[in-house]
Amino acid sequence: MSSPMLISLIISKFIAGFGGTALPGLIGLRLTPTLINQIVKKNKLASVVVTGTNGKTTTSRLLGAVLTESKINFCHNRSGSNLLRGIATALINQSNWLGKIKSKLAICEVDEAAAPAAIRALKPKIIVFTNISRDQLDRYGEVDHLLKLWQKSLDTLPSASRVLVNAADRRLKILKHPRLTYFGSSLPGAGLKYPPRYGGKFNQDSLWAIEAVCRHLDLDPKLAAVCAQKTKAAFGRGEVFKLDGQKYQINLVKNPASFKAVWQMLADRRHLNQPFMLALNDKLADGTDVSWIWDVPFTGLGRRRKPIIVTGTRASDLALRLKYAGCNPKNLFVEPKIYPALAALRKIPGTIKYILPTYTALLELRQSLGKQAWN
Repeated sequence: MSSPMLISLIISKFIAGFGGTALPGLIGLRLTPTLINQIVKKNKLASVVVTGTNGKTTTSRLLGAVLTESKINFCHNRSGSNLLRGIATALINQSNWLGKIKSKLAICEVDEAAAPAAIRALKPKIIVFTNISRDQLDRYGEVDHLLKLWQKSLDTLPSASRVLVNAADRRLKILKHPRLTYFGSSLPGAGLKYPPRYGGKFNQDSLWAIEAVCRHLDLDPKLAAVCAQKTKAAFGRGEVFKLDGQKYQINLVKNPASFKAVWQMLADRRHLNQPFMLALNDKLADGTDVSWIWDVPFTGLGRRRKPIIVTGTRASDLALRLKYAGCNPKNLFVEPKIYPALAALRKIPGTIKYILPTYTALLELRQSLGKQAWN
């Protein structure tokens, strides 16, 4: 290990002692751009990279549960950023002052735009592509361009690497690699039955992805279903909590695909007549162009009888979209500030109350509620 790399590691570990989920990695990469690759080489660290527009967090968290169940020691950027700096921070936190890591496997949840650089740095054993769709309009440009960048990174992989692709997403079929295989319920031999609590398209896709990863790690594929029963939902991904004896469920909606999937899941379960709160922000992490909400098919709004509370910095835009989708204006309650909107939601009777926020709205919501609300 080079002297500059050791210096970078020591400084980064010192910074890590003060907390923060990405700063140690950011500083480390600024001082030594090849920090991740050097740590990987020094430790002969194998990795599983999980990337895509939707389903990354659920897939990587469930994979972590499977490895824990199998008593396999691993490192994971679970609490940090899914950019390179977050991966670097996770490796720094797991290493000693000389860069030695006890784990022989890493789970890396990677933002779709950061995936090419992460793949080149990690040279992963397995890559999981969950799906690809247009995210917020001002984030990463065209899907076709991102697919080309993914393919270029796959061309740099060792021949032994495995590439696992969601068969349900036809756009991913442009990806090529000598050891590329597909996963999904539509494939021959797909017969595992998964827990009803893992409803929704992206959650089901995550389970099929884990089954495929298990096969390539010589683990029992049935562990996916076993661990799904035990694993608590990830932050904002179907997360359930109780407040004042009332049950709430939060589903993150960050782009047309995720919003559509959540909306269809709730419509299928005939939950549209439960209280809803939709929160739309336009901060940098959400995407400042919110015109993507017009691509979301808000079906069934004309049949709703209970109010829909709309909040966030772009609440008025979302309210207009819902009106055009058939929502009775009398059923819309617009309150741009999240805390008063939540107070209004608490007053509406219902068996379960659904909250659909964009990312920064989710952070605000959690801060407003306080940690005591979560079980």
